[in-house]
Amino acid sequence: MPEDSHSELENISKRLRAANSDRVFFGDVIYAAGGHFGPRLQQDYQLVVMLEGSVQVEVDGQQREITAGQMALLLPGRQEVFTFEVDCKCHHTWCAVRPSHVPAELAQACQRAAPVLPVSRRFDQIMEVGLSLPLTGGTQAHALIDALGLAALQAYLFTDTRQERRATDEPDALRRALAWLGQEGSETVDLPILAKAAGVSPAQLVKLFKRHLGTTPLRYVWETRTRRGAQLLRETGLTVGEVAFRCGFQTPFHFSRWVKQLYGVSPKVFRSREWGQGQGFIGNP
Repeated sequence: MPEDSHSELENISKRLRAANSDRVFFGDVIYAAGGHFGPRLQQDYQLVVMLEGSVQVEVDGQQREITAGQMALLLPGRQEVFTFEVDCKCHHTWCAVRPSHVPAELAQACQRAAPVLPVSRRFDQIMEVGLSLPLTGGTQAHALIDALGLAALQAYLFTDTRQERRATDEPDALRRALAWLGQEGSETVDLPILAKAAGVSPAQLVKLFKRHLGTTPLRYVWETRTRRGAQLLRETGLTVGEVAFRCGFQTPFHFSRWVKQLYGVSPKVFRSREWGQGQGFIGNP
């Protein structure tokens, strides 16, 4: 968190990395155990990511805890006091965005967001890019920092929406199945294997996919792999056979059959049209 000249900050160990423009600031800092900071009036939309240790934050008289692996959103105009864990050092990163840089619609969404969330991989990647930019990067770096600040806020809100949706709409078994497919995206898969990963029977898994995703498990697998293959056809010069293998199809014929189902043309015609060598485009990704 940026130092405030009107607040007492005890036991600061060292600042590690920083990148900033006039409107957005990324920082990375380690505090010694038992540090205390505040009271202060929050000036920005500030995203805090705890990497090690924990901190108790009193916001307008209400307590909240941010522990390692969590991120928090602090809003402008709130009175804050920070008390860091006494048993270990506390390492965190942050992104502060000036209110004048935040569009009204985004500001309203921030007011409704959960104050503390688990750190998502997407959010973590945005923070790492922001912290990696050089302080002497010039106009282009400042423009990128400004964009990343807004992207960090959007990523936080996206995580908040996903958390709420998962809590109400996606059963644990379905989430386990989708997570397994994400990790084993090119491995051989059949319904019993997927059901075992999800922790339910094959029949129950079919019901879950139909109820929540409107399709069957295996059709979901092959449609997902086909779309991944279509992306490789667009963006690489790999042969159709190499694309099929990388996306988990046993044969190029199997991949071609699915491409025709989803896009209405063969993989070669699909690539030709995507590369601007044909007449128009058939189908939707």
